[in-house]
Amino acid sequence: MSGMTEMNNQGFTLIELVIVLVILSIMAAFALPRMATTDTTVAAQANRLARDLRHAQAMAMNQGRTLSFDIQAPASYRVADSGTTVTDPATMGAFQISLDNGVTVAGTDTDFDSLGRPATAGTLISAARVFTLNGTARTVIVTLSAVTGFVSVSP
Repeated sequence: MSGMTEMNNQGFTLIELVIVLVILSIMAAFALPRMATTDTTVAAQANRLARDLRHAQAMAMNQGRTLSFDIQAPASYRVADSGTTVTDPATMGAFQISLDNGVTVAGTDTDFDSLGRPATAGTLISAARVFTLNGTARTVIVTLSAVTGFVSVSP
């Protein structure tokens, strides 16, 4: 083994470690603003509101009765029958939802008749209902169409 030299590899140099840390810091500086929890929270809660509207509509049709989707501002909503919160058959708990992280909701209470049509006081609604969810940095709109009860979410 006389013509070979031994290499002494004992780890990373201080310069290499500093360079890696600088690169990771720069990447984190760009990634963190995109991960704002408020934006994700508002969008996620708007999607949940849309699912809950559809679920209340399906419950009204399956149970053959009128159910009310009540907005309890500023940060909760429920599904009720004659003023009493109903039990959600999916969870076996009260169908009452509280929004998280300072998100608020505004909108008009809406009934779903036994055919799943959106109504107010026994009369079908003639214009779409708009539910607005607000966070500290974002607003998301959930729209319930008149007659059909189709639900959409728009950022």
